[in-house]
Parts: sequence; C-alpha cells; structure tokens
Amino acid sequence: MNARTLLTKVRVVLAAALAVAAVGCGSGGLDKAGGAVTRPVTLTLADDSGDLSDVQPFTSAVKEISHGALQIKVEGLSARLQDLTSEPPMIRDVQLGRAQLGAIGTRVFGTMGVNTFEALQAPFLIDSYALQRKVLDSAVSQQMLAALKPRGLVGLGLLPGPLARPAGFTRMLLAAATYRGAKIGILPSAVAGDTLRALGAVPDPSYSPSDDGGEYDVEAADTGANMPGAKLTGNVVFWPLPGVIFMNRRAFESLTAGQRSDLLRAAAYAQTHAKPYFGNDAAYAPDLCRRNEVVTASSADLNGLRVAVEPVYAGLEADPATKAFIAEITSLRQAIHGWTDSVTCAPTRNTAQSTTKASPVEGIWQVTYTKEEFVAAGAPADEIALSGGSGHFSLKISGGHWWLRLIAGDEGAQNQSSASGTYAITGDEILFRRLDRAYPGSDTEVWGPYTVSVYRDTLTFKKAGVTPMPTGLVVKPWLRVGT
Repeated sequence: MNARTLLTKVRVVLAAALAVAAVGCGSGGLDKAGGAVTRPVTLTLADDSGDLSDVQPFTSAVKEISHGALQIKVEGLSARLQDLTSEPPMIRDVQLGRAQLGAIGTRVFGTMGVNTFEALQAPFLIDSYALQRKVLDSAVSQQMLAALKPRGLVGLGLLPGPLARPAGFTRMLLAAATYRGAKIGILPSAVAGDTLRALGAVPDPSYSPSDDGGEYDVEAADTGANMPGAKLTGNVVFWPLPGVIFMNRRAFESLTAGQRSDLLRAAAYAQTHAKPYFGNDAAYAPDLCRRNEVVTASSADLNGLRVAVEPVYAGLEADPATKAFIAEITSLRQAIHGWTDSVTCAPTRNTAQSTTKASPVEGIWQVTYTKEEFVAAGAPADEIALSGGSGHFSLKISGGHWWLRLIAGDEGAQNQSSASGTYAITGDEILFRRLDRAYPGSDTEVWGPYTVSVYRDTLTFKKAGVTPMPTGLVVKPWLRVGT
C-alpha cells in the first residue's frame, strides 16, 4: 500500500531541483496609452504529492486577495511522486532557495530533528477537530511558525488535517497489549515511531501489505484503502495530521510589505476555509461500516494506552518549548471541555457526530439548462469550451458518495457517467472530492465548497469562497426525482 494514497489531505511535499521563479516585478510591455504594464509576480510552490486539493485554497486566495498581482505556480517532478523519503530533502530545497514556497505535513520536520511542531503529535492529546481548530487559532500556532525563522524559513500558516486512528487488519487494536509485536503502517514521523514502539509495536513507514494495522483517517479508510474486513478503532485518535505553508526567508523578505501581507492573509484564509475538508468523519462512516468494522476501546483500554505512552511525553517535554506547547494545548482542551471525536457503526444519541441521520441533500436530483443559462451563471470561457455548457444532468448524493451523470447533451450523448466521488457537509456548506480517475489528475479535484439549501424538493447550490469550482451545479435549482 502507498501511504500517500491512503491518508487524505496535508500530504503536499516539495520537489527538488526546481529553478526559482523571479520574485521581483518585471516590465510586461506597454499598455494602450504607452505606459508600462507591470507583470504579475509569480512564485513557485513545488508539489510532488499528485494532489493539488491541499494547496488549492491558498493558491486561489493569493490570486484573489492580491487582485492578480501575486500568483502561485504549482510544479512537480513526476519521478519523485509519492516518494515519502524525498520529503526532508524538499524542505532543504526551500531553505537553500531552490524553491520559494512549500506546504508539507508538520510531522516531516520531526524526522529532521526539528521539534517545532512535535507537540501537535503528542499521542492522544489533540483528539477532536474542535480542539485542533482551537489550537491552530491560538498563539501556539504563531509561536511554532516563528520557530522556523532561524532555519531560513518563514512559516505562513498552519492547515488543519484529518484525525489519524488505529486500524487493525489481523487483530483489533484496543488495549496496549494488542499492539505488542504488531507491524503498524505509519507516515514517517519521529513522534509516531516513538509512540508505536512505546506500545510494543513495530512502526512501518512504508505501509507494507504485510502490516498488521496502520494509522488511517476515516475518509482514507473508506475511500482510499483497499482493506475490507479491517477494524477501525472509532474512539481512539492518535493525533491530527496538520500541514504547514512555509517560504524561503530571503524570498519572503525580498517582497514588498503589501505582498508579504497578501501571502499571510491567504494562508489565514486557507486555514479557516479548510473546514469542509475535515471534521466530517460521520459522512464517511456509513459507507465504511458496510465493508469494515468500527470497534470501541473500553475505558480501561484508553487508560492503559495513555500510561504506555508516558515515556513519549517524557521525551517530548525534555524540550522546554515543546513542554510549554503541550501545557497550552492541554489547557485549551480543558477550556472547551473537549471529548474525543468518535465514530461508530451503531446508532447513537446526543453525540457531536451522528452516523445515522441522513442529510436533506441526500437523494437523486436532476436539472436541465441551456448554454445561454450556463454563460449567464458566470461560467468562464475555458469551462464552457470543456463542458459544452448545456444538457440534462442527474446527481445522486447518498451515504458519503456522489455520482454526476449526463443524461442527454447537445451532441446526443446518452447516459454518460460524468464524475463521482465523496462529499463532506459542514453546516450549510458541501464539498465534493472527485475520485473517478476519468483522466490523469481527476482524482485530485475538489469541488467547492458550495453553500447548499433544500426547500421541499428543490436543491440549490451557490459558490462559496474563492476556490475554483464547476459552474454547472449553480446554474439552476435541482429537482428531486428519487431517494
């Protein structure tokens, strides 16, 4: 198994040996009045993850906030795609100025002996999306980002990530004793490795098919992992998997004050608007439960796990800054009276996440619109050229999955499957993740977030935020034709 395809979000890494794009503005010729036209500043963000969804909110926000004066060019090197061992060298590439920007999982810094973010992975500490959000919004995150400065980097912002949970293949991972001798697949991480060894397990950064289990988030376990019969421990959270957007310090300081401000504002926007990506484990749980089992650790199991990892905390708290971060996070947890974000296959009552209540948007919906209506809805020229701009469509939304089908188009096309994937709902916003592999890169597309509303048998989408998204959903209201 490849860990990059199994764990979702915050897997963006840096490509080595990329030429640095020019930071300064250049002359782009003359305008109609004969004045100089300023060329937009293009900054390169190297990405070998094969998944652009992590950086899409940031890159779109940079362009929007700067009114096009700043643009981010995302580049990758296919020879190093999905090579987890290349991540530490990629950080060094940014330090050396071979790339200007990078976004990567915070866990990677720990593999390089940089403990700046290790408190975020303290085992069983940040065990809910609410607490992760609270930590990222607090002074803790700014202090962590500031610690990158002596290393030749500027931390622009942190991005929330999914919650990693234990999944057993050959056994249920409940009490500490069940980990002994087990080979557990993990993303490369110093803290994760120490934690598994403290539990008596053997950490496997390669996610081998012979593993006895692994760390998985709920969406990855549902959509990305071929693991029928696996047993996910629903009330145990190892840690979150947040990411960090960072930049070469000299490149950052060479920008104008306004440009630096735009980058920081864009990173803040990306952090805030990442919410549709995460915190929706309940949307994937029903489908996961049809193929796998979700088990629950007892109170005694949970206490035993915490006792077993006490040596890990002793090692982390040997560093004064990390000790202070852990204390602040613990205080934040107590302040919000937090509890673990749990998932279950059984009906639940009065829980923060329910896996049984269907959303009003679930059902089969249809819409028909003309090319003129498509253009009037604000579709850009490239989208019109690609889609044709009209037709009769069917959209099925059910159990965490969606299917969009072209029933009839301009050229007489019939019953053509257009796209499919998974979705997540947060409040009145819905985000679609495409997973159909219809063409190279289609399985990295994220549509939305859209603001969604249902009135009787009518479903209406509206574009939300600055992230590019297909216009077809918002042209006209969709009518329910089935469940």
